[in-house]
Amino acid sequence: MDNVEMAIQKVCASKVYTSAEFKREKDNFQSLCKNLERAETKRWLTETLETLMKERAADEQKAESSKLKSVMERHKALIPKIQETLVKTECYWKCYSYGDDLIPIFEFIDDLRNRSVKEVFSANNEHTEEHIEKQDKVLNSLENKRRMVMDFIAKGEKLMEDPNCPKFLESHVKKLKEAWDDTNEKAQSRKKALVDNLNSWETFEEKKVECHKQLDACDGEFEAIKKIFDLKGGPSDYQMRLKTAAMYKTTIGDLFDITSGANDILQQMLPDEKKAEMNDQITEIKGRMDILPKTDERLVYIDDFNKRLNIFDQGLKDMENWLGEGRKRMDLIKTPPEEMSPEDRVTKSMELQEDLNKKSEFTKKLEVEKEDIFPKQGEKVSSDAKKFIERCKKVRGTLDSLDEEVGQECAKFSEDVKYWAEFQTGIKVFEPWMKKAEIRKVDGLSKPKSLVEACEILGDTKNLQDEAEAKLRVLEEAASASQKMTSHSEADVKVVAFKERWTVVHECFKEWVARMTTLVECWNKLDGNVGELSSWVATKDSSAPEGGSEISIEKLETQLNTLKTMFAEKQQLVSDLEAFGPAGGAAPEAPAAAEAPAAAEAPAEGEAAPAEAPAE
Repeated sequence: MDNVEMAIQKVCASKVYTSAEFKREKDNFQSLCKNLERAETKRWLTETLETLMKERAADEQKAESSKLKSVMERHKALIPKIQETLVKTECYWKCYSYGDDLIPIFEFIDDLRNRSVKEVFSANNEHTEEHIEKQDKVLNSLENKRRMVMDFIAKGEKLMEDPNCPKFLESHVKKLKEAWDDTNEKAQSRKKALVDNLNSWETFEEKKVECHKQLDACDGEFEAIKKIFDLKGGPSDYQMRLKTAAMYKTTIGDLFDITSGANDILQQMLPDEKKAEMNDQITEIKGRMDILPKTDERLVYIDDFNKRLNIFDQGLKDMENWLGEGRKRMDLIKTPPEEMSPEDRVTKSMELQEDLNKKSEFTKKLEVEKEDIFPKQGEKVSSDAKKFIERCKKVRGTLDSLDEEVGQECAKFSEDVKYWAEFQTGIKVFEPWMKKAEIRKVDGLSKPKSLVEACEILGDTKNLQDEAEAKLRVLEEAASASQKMTSHSEADVKVVAFKERWTVVHECFKEWVARMTTLVECWNKLDGNVGELSSWVATKDSSAPEGGSEISIEKLETQLNTLKTMFAEKQQLVSDLEAFGPAGGAAPEAPAAAEAPAAAEAPAEGEAAPAEAPAE
């Protein structure tokens, strides 16, 4: 039983035997089991025990019987395990036999797999076709063995359904599946690679030729991309060239990718001596593809040129428009619609000259831009380009001419400023006096209340007349300075206006002087006569004898009448001053000397009264 148990352990061990090893262990186990299962063995044991124990003591017999019974119990307990092991042994044997049957299948599969992964070389499409024929045979062999392999896999899977199936069977079945699938995959991959290689030979040759053809066309298109000096035609041509360049870029890029991809596929099977030759053809195409970024750069340059040409044209238009305005400004300075002061002329001339300097700098930038974007000397110049060049020359010529003219006029007007300053200096002196004189004229003459006051007024009016005549000389000097200016019509108008105003004031002052002179002379004469009469009357009174009268009444009346006449004349002269004085002036009082006739009215005692007394 110990041997049986040991045999069971060996049969059921986790170790994977070879089929021969397992057969030995199986046969040994089965042989031991057959001896153990014999019925006569148990009977023989019992009889032998009884024979041996006849003469032995009861206790010893009992002990040995117990041992025999124990052995019998062990045997009895071992029987199910043996039966189970026998079943497992049969299952294990089937699995080991299955594994032995797999060996030729694995050898077949490995052979086909090795033939599918074996490195092959193809220097042309004919070589590839030969390889394809060989690979087709591999695929046919696989297809022919497919059913058998599938049956073996199914058989293994059925054996795996037995719960006593050893674990190694699962790995056998899995390995068979993987080997079969891998071999099929490798065979199909090799067939596909060969077909791709065959197609790549045709693709490579066809797309290589097409790629060179497109590159030739792209080279021609690059040469056709030129600057167009037409503001509408240039951008239109640029857009068309841009679309064409994008089309070439896409087409050539796709063709290169296809050709390069075909070469990558061919490189996998090319002999080493053929690889460099094929790669050189790809390198050649790639080198020629530099025309694509060059075309893009050229188009960027053309786009920038179109923008710069448009800006250049706008600059010329701005200059042409400004020169028209500049001409008008110059004409307005030379022949202004309204009188313009020399300062304004010089100021406007200098402003125009400053603007001309700025425009000259701007034109220099246009000329620099022209040198950069227009054809250089010796290059062919299109008619459109010539138009721009002529416009630029015309702008420069007109600008320089206007600048020269403005310089001359500015120099001329600068001389006028000196004379204008002299004129303005005289006017600044004359004009305030003129306003004050006119205010003084409006204020008029006041009525004198005494001879002294009349003399004072006379002195003031003479001063006004003298000052007016002095200021006239100032005005005439200013007018003389203005006559030296290029244009002096405004100054002439001012001088004429001031002279007219001066004449009015001067005539007024002259009349004031004349009237006041007459009044003072009359007043002086009146006062003289009154004094003379008073003195004469007093003398006569003191020299007359008592009771006698020496005063001549007729002479007295004559003197009184003369006084009355002179007094009336003086009063009339004072009244006439109202036309030259402020309204509401008070009438002057009669002089004290006028009272003298009253003293004469009382005749000497014994004389008759005068026939008529002089009225006061």
